[in-house]
Amino acid sequence: MKKSGLFVLMLVILGACEKYPLSNSETQEWLGFGVSGNYQSAEAGNYLPDSIGIVFDNQAVLLKNGNTFKIEFEVVEGGGTVDEPVLYSNFSSNTQGRLFTRWKLGTDSNNQVIKATFYDSNGKYLTETQWYATAYFTNDWNSITSTPLLGIQDMVYDTILQKSMLISNGHLYQSTDKFYKWTPVAFPFYTNVKEMEISTTGEIFVAGWDGTLYKTEDWGENWSELENPIPDNHYNYELTITKEDYIWANKQDYGVYCSKDNGLTWQKDTAGLENQERLGRIYSFADSAHMAISHYNMKILQTTNDGLSWEPVNTPEYSSTMFITDENEIIAQNQNGFNLHKSVDGGETYRKVFSTSVAYGTTSIHCYHKFGDDYYVLAPGGGVWKTKDFENFEKQILFDRQSFLFFDHRGTIYACGHNYSNAQEPTLIYPGKD
Repeated sequence: MKKSGLFVLMLVILGACEKYPLSNSETQEWLGFGVSGNYQSAEAGNYLPDSIGIVFDNQAVLLKNGNTFKIEFEVVEGGGTVDEPVLYSNFSSNTQGRLFTRWKLGTDSNNQVIKATFYDSNGKYLTETQWYATAYFTNDWNSITSTPLLGIQDMVYDTILQKSMLISNGHLYQSTDKFYKWTPVAFPFYTNVKEMEISTTGEIFVAGWDGTLYKTEDWGENWSELENPIPDNHYNYELTITKEDYIWANKQDYGVYCSKDNGLTWQKDTAGLENQERLGRIYSFADSAHMAISHYNMKILQTTNDGLSWEPVNTPEYSSTMFITDENEIIAQNQNGFNLHKSVDGGETYRKVFSTSVAYGTTSIHCYHKFGDDYYVLAPGGGVWKTKDFENFEKQILFDRQSFLFFDHRGTIYACGHNYSNAQEPTLIYPGKD
């Protein structure tokens, strides 16, 4: 078909249709194809599960110089290889064609990219396309930018059952046989979920964005809806379960509620909060008390009657997070960097035990964790350290963006940031042992 002055190459890639000019051509030319095998993942140094390739549209292959193509594959990022770096096709306009090859991922980075360039029978450039994949390292840190590991909101695990569950983008996922593979969990309620906790008996409690509390006793096979912990609240709240299986719900302007019977009934604070303020995570202390940091006055508060009344505890100035060790040592953190102070006498006195620089000043409800015999500390915008006694600290990794620390049942470390449209911060992952 001739049309003077029309220079067009029409490309169909993954359903998108764009127009490109072909120099020195007076023939309307069509090259229609689909890209197969994009966005896969595998462990570094291994082949992707499926081949990658091109499927030509038998109604959209018509070139001026005949229907013969050459496709050259080039590794752009990651250091991988393809089994056949050059492929040829020779189709008539009414013959469907498929060109595929295997992609073996490299070991240079988590992000892996291959480019395919198309040439006609005269060696003239036609167009190009790319494939993207993720390579996972099993013995080194990973930087992951794909869901559900991007922007983890919360995570729980059971080392006996060898199971973990996480929240990402308001949805639930359960672990599989690999740290990087998670499967969606069916949640039969019309709300996204914000955070979750697990009791000593293995029950998982999930806080919905609608203010409701949900529970599963079988890792998401069945769910039950419990009473709203905070009456008249139909939005998010903070959820904590302490080691004696008390459930705590807290929200700014609503105060603190505590359930001692798995969420069936709740009692509210009656004294001690200055402004019905938001608290940080609540911790058991000395078997007869509980402590939490107030985000209103940046002081540690203590209750000895299961949250009915609260009293201030001596606190290092401007503290923003706290933690209680198994030995009932109080760890308080303040800023001007990231500084940890330790008290072995219930808050009477403190001693600075750790300090590091950070990229920004902020706080986090997920910056302490104990796994096995070790404690882990994340300094938001700084890094992760390991310690057995909050005296000696061993650096695990440094960074400048991540803010939240999580673990799965293998001991895999997940240091993640936010996942907003304008702030997608990679999750840094160091695999645990199976």
